[in-house]
Amino acid sequence: MITIYYPSNSHLINTWQERLNQLAFKYALIQEDAATEPRLIDGDEQAEGIPAIEAHLESLEQFKKDWYDSRCDRYDFEPDAPGYGFTKI
Repeated sequence: MITIYYPSNSHLINTWQERLNQLAFKYALIQEDAATEPRLIDGDEQAEGIPAIEAHLESLEQFKKDWYDSRCDRYDFEPDAPGYGFTKI
């Protein structure tokens, strides 16, 4: 689960929430009044500060894009074709 802890004056929470909704990962957004900058925890990974959180979300978005780009229904299996018999549709 992805958890973002953020200070009360954070202006990117709505944007991050929209991005996380599109990723379809389980997440929690927790306001921390004592926090001075936002912090993301994703399993063993942590990102502190806006640039680090943005980079982490971008890597997750790229992972999702690559996952769907690699789906099996985009290929036909032809036993005689080079490259293990798979051809792109």
